[in-house]
Amino acid sequence: MKIAKILILCFGLFVVLYSCTKTEDTITPAQFPKDLSINGFNFPEDSTTIYKWLDNQDTTKIVSHAWGIWAGLTEPTNQNYNGQNLLVFETWMGVQELAAMSAQGIVAKDGETRNQRTSLSVPKQFLHGHLLTNGSKPIDTNFVVLETVSYDPSAANFVTSNQLFNKSKLMSYSVKDGIGKVPEFPNTAITTKPTYYTGVPNKNGLIRVPVWESPNPAKAYRYTQWQKWVYADVNNKQKQNKVLVPVTSSNPSQSEIENATCNVSDFINYKVDRVGADYLNSHQDVGTTPSRQFIEGDYVLLVAMHVTTKEFKNWTWQTYFWSPDPSNPPSPSSKFEAGLRPKELKGAASHYAVSAAYAMVWPNQPITGGSDKNTRPIIAFNPYLEGGFGPQVFSLPNKFRPDFVYGMQTNCMSCHALSTVSGKNGYTTNQYIDMEDTSLFKNDVKLDFTWSVQGNINKDK
Repeated sequence: MKIAKILILCFGLFVVLYSCTKTEDTITPAQFPKDLSINGFNFPEDSTTIYKWLDNQDTTKIVSHAWGIWAGLTEPTNQNYNGQNLLVFETWMGVQELAAMSAQGIVAKDGETRNQRTSLSVPKQFLHGHLLTNGSKPIDTNFVVLETVSYDPSAANFVTSNQLFNKSKLMSYSVKDGIGKVPEFPNTAITTKPTYYTGVPNKNGLIRVPVWESPNPAKAYRYTQWQKWVYADVNNKQKQNKVLVPVTSSNPSQSEIENATCNVSDFINYKVDRVGADYLNSHQDVGTTPSRQFIEGDYVLLVAMHVTTKEFKNWTWQTYFWSPDPSNPPSPSSKFEAGLRPKELKGAASHYAVSAAYAMVWPNQPITGGSDKNTRPIIAFNPYLEGGFGPQVFSLPNKFRPDFVYGMQTNCMSCHALSTVSGKNGYTTNQYIDMEDTSLFKNDVKLDFTWSVQGNINKDK
């Protein structure tokens, strides 16, 4: 009897010790690194410096800055989740989480932790595009390209402190017969739209991934229509720095497949855990039959990311996309932009191309009172996000270039300038937008370029 009691006590002590020492994965939003050793890069950069770049149309400085931002976002942290190391941007809270916190009056503070990654969802602009076509031409509803729009800690704190996801708070900034506007984000604010491609490996452990080829002339060219593919080897058995030759046939030979195969580690990627898989399976509710059921262990490959920083009034805008030849990527990037990639970028992060737009047109125009007259367009879009957009998506006519009707003719700043509580202006292709234009903004509330707020408003009143 005494022996039994001793065994029970020992077992109880073991359970207590085990429960005290066992910890679940937790994620704490990391600050943007302050110690990047990239020559000439500062964050946040002084706004007067950025305006000098714009005055001089100094694309070298602009693109170099965009690469510095990418290096900071993809810096490894000391955090792990589901057995994988997290990069800086992967620790940030998503807008859906922040909107839910705002609804409860909770402020996102430094050191805030959570027990899972930000949930994946269909890109809002795909759903907006669907609505803008009156539901006649869905942009994407097959849960193959997914996003996690996220804010850095300072933007998360700002948006929840000011309750900017709550409609009642937003409407408090209304101005009768005038233009309302929310408070501007701090100059440290960063918002991101990491965009992932999901695919099931074949029997050889290869995931087929469509890669961008810039068509000429411009057209609506969805990733499901692209005619080039690479294969990502989930077993990572390919040689490092292998020169890839994408396949162009839907029925390629074995040798063509081998020449087009890279390692899955050439993509920033992660495996979906059980919670993430369950969430995706329960949210395939955008109007079509689910394309497949997600399971724990499915790979998601980062193929694109929009990034914007509030380093000056109109924010900086840069977008990144995966390229099989990152030293010579297609438009909207270029060999020139690839040549500015810092040597500090290694591994998967070095496999992406960049396109930046720190102005709407060249020469840069004032925030109000500018004009498209005698200007040149600045094109910056992401193939995986805007590449499939056609004329039906752009509800605001382009007075600058009426022939600009495709997603391939867009500029991040022009489009985001139109973000308001009502969203009545919709999207536009590249042109100058006067930020005090009453025909666009009267009796509405501007959202400081953040469509991500407009897409996640809590209708509390």
